[in-house]
Amino acid sequence: MKKSASPKALEHDSKIDAPSETLPKTQSNSESSSVGFDLAAIARMLELQNQAPPLEPVSREETLPLSFAQERLWLLHQLSPENPCYHQPIAFRLVGSLNVPVLEQSLKEILRRHEALRTSFTTVDEEPVQVIQPDGDFSLSIIDFTDIPNAESQLPDCLLKKIQKPFDFSTGSLLRATLVQLSKEEHVLLFTMHHIACDGWSEGLFLKELSLLYEAFSNGKASPLPELPVQYADFAHWQRQWLKDEKLESQLNYWEQQLSGDISALQLPIDYPRPLVQTHQGDCQSLVLSETLTKALKDFCDQEKVTLFVTLMAVFKTLLYRYTQQEDMILCSPVAGRNRSEINDSIGYFNNVLPMRTNLGGNPSFRELLNRFKQTSSGATENQDVPLQKIADLPNLAGKPLSRGMFTLLNTPEQSLELPGITISPFEVHNGAADFDLFLLMKEKAGQVTGVLQYKIDLFKAESIIEMLEHFEELLTSLIANPEQRLSSLPLLRDPSTLITSEPIKQQPQEAVAPRDDLEIQLTKIWEKVLNKGSIGVRDNFFEQGGSSLLALRLVAEIEKVLDKKLASAALFQAPTVEQQADILRSGDEQSSGGNSSLVKIQPNGTKPPLFIVQVLGEGLRYALPLARRLGNDQPVYGLSVGVMDADAWDLVEDAQEQYINDLRSIQPKGPYFLVGPFCGGRSTYKIAQALQSQGEEVALVGLLNTMRDNSALKQMSVGDKISAHWHNLLRNGTPYIMKKSQNSIHNVQNKLMSFSYKFCEGMGLPMPQFLQDFGYREEQSQDRNARRQQRRVQFLGQKRKKTPEEERRADNFAFESETYTGRVTLFRPIDEIDFCAPDFGWGELTPGGLDIHDVPGDNYTMFDEPQVKVLAEKLKAYLGLPE
Repeated sequence: MKKSASPKALEHDSKIDAPSETLPKTQSNSESSSVGFDLAAIARMLELQNQAPPLEPVSREETLPLSFAQERLWLLHQLSPENPCYHQPIAFRLVGSLNVPVLEQSLKEILRRHEALRTSFTTVDEEPVQVIQPDGDFSLSIIDFTDIPNAESQLPDCLLKKIQKPFDFSTGSLLRATLVQLSKEEHVLLFTMHHIACDGWSEGLFLKELSLLYEAFSNGKASPLPELPVQYADFAHWQRQWLKDEKLESQLNYWEQQLSGDISALQLPIDYPRPLVQTHQGDCQSLVLSETLTKALKDFCDQEKVTLFVTLMAVFKTLLYRYTQQEDMILCSPVAGRNRSEINDSIGYFNNVLPMRTNLGGNPSFRELLNRFKQTSSGATENQDVPLQKIADLPNLAGKPLSRGMFTLLNTPEQSLELPGITISPFEVHNGAADFDLFLLMKEKAGQVTGVLQYKIDLFKAESIIEMLEHFEELLTSLIANPEQRLSSLPLLRDPSTLITSEPIKQQPQEAVAPRDDLEIQLTKIWEKVLNKGSIGVRDNFFEQGGSSLLALRLVAEIEKVLDKKLASAALFQAPTVEQQADILRSGDEQSSGGNSSLVKIQPNGTKPPLFIVQVLGEGLRYALPLARRLGNDQPVYGLSVGVMDADAWDLVEDAQEQYINDLRSIQPKGPYFLVGPFCGGRSTYKIAQALQSQGEEVALVGLLNTMRDNSALKQMSVGDKISAHWHNLLRNGTPYIMKKSQNSIHNVQNKLMSFSYKFCEGMGLPMPQFLQDFGYREEQSQDRNARRQQRRVQFLGQKRKKTPEEERRADNFAFESETYTGRVTLFRPIDEIDFCAPDFGWGELTPGGLDIHDVPGDNYTMFDEPQVKVLAEKLKAYLGLPE
């Protein structure tokens, strides 16, 4: 078995970052009996498909709906647009004379052919729709690494940033191509597509078309590819129309029966308690079965008349049973969804994901378990057209997480990139994320079965995953040699008493508290609709009732739709009950309990004294999550930000520091306190520490994370000095430093141009394009909110006199006229900013107790990102008393 902390991907067509396929794409596929399900089940499924209406082009003047699969990813994107789980990367090393203009021409032709890659998403009547964008707006991004020292060592970080860059669903750019030039004859070519426009099967089509087009265009020939009969938008429209038909009712009935009774969430042998906020950061480990074991496995499948898919998934479920002793188990598995000839050559997201339920009870032999799962897989094949959303909406599955376990055996077409005159090899890339808690992906190639086990690093240690793969291989060898072994005869892999449950600890059932007024009645009905369950009490916790992050997004949207009131998503963590949410929504209710706390529970578990991150929302929360993960699961981490409070409560806060002290004391009444603050939050951290010290409390850590005392800490630099500082950073970081600075400058220029254009059109009475209307709306909303806030402050606090110029200057410069904090202060400086600031960032005279200075890699923002945050976390561990 191959073990790796940064695993080698199976191959470029075997993606581990998104669900792939286990079914043949048409009736004619001859491999169906060896990978996936039995032919009889496939025949019955295809017979139903043949009864469906024809799949034909629809007018682009109509409103184009999303497919059910697209809708699921669209909802997830609204919740977390920066989550790279569904970014599908593929990369190659190219050695030879590359014709870059022809490569770009070929990519443009692929975008012209496939509308899915140039589709944007918006809403009409509160429903998401797709909009096909013109095909001319695409360019190949080229990065020159020819003069960069140690270019190979910097390449992975450069590519990872490209891969993890968020997609903007409003622009229709769902394919990105990056060419990194290492020398005149050597390049690395990276493609990143969003899963909403592409699946594993599509990647093979993409590479095939790129190979054919590049060869044709290199020789001055026209495209050899025929026009497509339909596009993905036509499929989405057809799917929506077909699923209204009663012919699929029998399929839904199958799933209702298959998933009836008491359903338990999948238990996994996790190493860490499940955090309240998961980062979706992932890693994976790889497995390679020997040729001897692969042959024995295939002989066993032939002997038992079962498919390779059935055997491997049965072994995987048996493995999990040996860890958890869970008898009723659901693992998901993806299917291709390409059951119509019209879409054989279309790029798009056609997958569906099916929950495979197997009963391991009754102490069966492995041979008996194979037969049970064979029936399960056959039934799922025949009824694969019901979208996962409809299955998940079944009353019996309400609140049950289905994204814990996944298994798939790939049979996507073997397709490599072939460019004439160029030697091409796969280049290992990964998106650094995980959608499922545990996802085993396997495939057979060149006489060997290989696999990758992907996992969330919030839940599992790398060594545990390596050990799990070792156990899988041992178990597979044992079971195919003696399939009459019963489950009870297999040794347990973990003492059940030491197992960290995947489920929150269930509390004793309590009588539901009835709503007190019309608002709570309405909220209760909204909850019941979103959670798809009855008997909701006003003091029930949303997350304990089965609420997830996705359901939280739906809840917020439904509250706004029904009540015409906005509830911030972050408020759900502070006010997870109907009672608390009703208090927040009651206008002018000064006794509101749901929005008066500035606390954010980032990682509430652990035995160590808590770490408080001051002013954590806005940009801060994004950076707090990687830091909290790196500190480990025994370190509780809380955030403090008035931004999570109810709007009225926030506006009435006269002293944020006083609010923060009251709130942190609700978690930790007495010191010693550990406080850090990013950016300007460090100034608040200093003030909080001074206030606590004056009250006789011990403050063990005052950490300033890239915090200047004020603008006076910035060096007065000549143009030459600035060039020298940037040159120093360029030598250390390479080309990515230039790219980052360029992007920042472009962003600032864009904002200024937008503001100028909006004011010009408004002043001249000219019609505005939609993007300027949107810009104006955002500006007006911001101004209106500030005006309303000032009005409320005047109403409740009285009109304040205007500050004098000296008071304004003191406020801007963070002047201290009260006592300074006399304890020791710790400053963490990002290396890329050191040359632009005073060495002590202006804190020298305000730290009579001493100033510790630590330099960490990165700039203002990237110091909190992976992999740089690892250094920051290790330095913080020394102050927190954590093992390094």
